[in-house]
Amino acid sequence: MKKLMIAAAAAALSSGAFAGICGDEDPVVDVVAGREVYKVAFTGKTTIGVPGKDVVTPVFCGDDDKVDGCVVRVPGTLKIEGWVLLCDVACNAKIEAFAAPAYWAFWASKPYTADIPEGKLEFTVLNVIGKKGADAEAAGKFTGKVVYGPGFEWDLAEGLEYAGLGKYSAKNGTFTSFTGNFAGAPAGSWYIKGKVCEQTHVYDCTTMLVDCDNVPNTVAFGKWTMKYDASASKAAYKGKMPKTPKYATINVG
Repeated sequence: MKKLMIAAAAAALSSGAFAGICGDEDPVVDVVAGREVYKVAFTGKTTIGVPGKDVVTPVFCGDDDKVDGCVVRVPGTLKIEGWVLLCDVACNAKIEAFAAPAYWAFWASKPYTADIPEGKLEFTVLNVIGKKGADAEAAGKFTGKVVYGPGFEWDLAEGLEYAGLGKYSAKNGTFTSFTGNFAGAPAGSWYIKGKVCEQTHVYDCTTMLVDCDNVPNTVAFGKWTMKYDASASKAAYKGKMPKTPKYATINVG
């Protein structure tokens, strides 16, 4: 996988035709030369670390050993955002396309801002349904690591599993939107101690973390959405990448 700067990635875009509707007899339509940008969001709850000293912490079930200075977990807010850009993809090949998109970027905005350089949507279900073929269903998992700094990562472990229902546009061959839920058991929470501004290769004023041995996995759950962004798709046809925070990596497939 290669990491691109926004300008370099935008210059690599090229035009093409888009097979917009499923089926062997479906016509080929031109939808901004086959550029499809989907905005993704995971919004919900998880836990965050707070400092503790000589506190009784259940490291594992039934184990109440005192851990000096360990991280104590408390309820917190989670928000992961991002986008995926597909190029010239027939609707019956979108599962594969989402697994290896042309370009994509993901980042965390809560509980702390951070890059997710290898975040990936892995669909297991992505179907057009309904009597008129205007509805859709989707399920899969989001995997990756939230990178706060060198050696400091929040591993989403087995991933955040999501599922939902949505709408499909037969005219444009795009999944208009999905709304559903997600849940997962990522690695134990970190405690954000302070800012170390010199590590600008991650992002300005990267927040560093305090480690704690034997922290069990935590929980993450909430609402999952994915929406087709017509404006961003048209902009991509003109060589402009979707809006992305400066600390997030834009990847190319």
